Amino acid sequence: MSCKCNLKDEKIENPKILNPDIEGDASEVIEEEIYENIEVYSEATLPEDAILVGESPILNEETIFPSILGKHMTPKNEYAYINVITGKVQFVYEDQNNIIYTVTPDHSLVIEPERYHHVILMGPVTLTLKFYKVPELQDNKSLDETAIRPGEFFLNKD
Repeated sequence: MSCKCNLKDEKIENPKILNPDIEGDASEVIEEEIYENIEVYSEATLPEDAILVGESPILNEETIFPSILGKHMTPKNEYAYINVITGKVQFVYEDQNNIIYTVTPDHSLVIEPERYHHVILMGPVTLTLKFYKVPELQDNKSLDETAIRPGEFFLNKD
């Protein structure tokens, strides 16, 4: 069995040289590089009885609240919905920070209530945030009263 390889004329820029005793084997590096290039999308949906209670204006990388980029929660007992119009953002739940969701115009994201999370800007972006209450959650008394909740600014004031 013969193997033909035409690499002699190709120049490899910045080859990775590993010391298996220190850095592990190549399969670990390959898995890391593959993982870095995979975009993960959320399949979560809003409950059927969700009621819209607030919405942000169109935000961009210059007008988004800095607290949305830091660790925070949705308004008390409410779901949030990120709709990216242009560009993309990443989204991370603090209790699952090894999973980074990608949010694009084709892949919106539902944010569960009472879970710390943050948004990562990936360049120029325009987006809106919508907030929904769900009747069965309104009696939930186990709230983190110290949580930063920037979405409360966008709630309809009845």
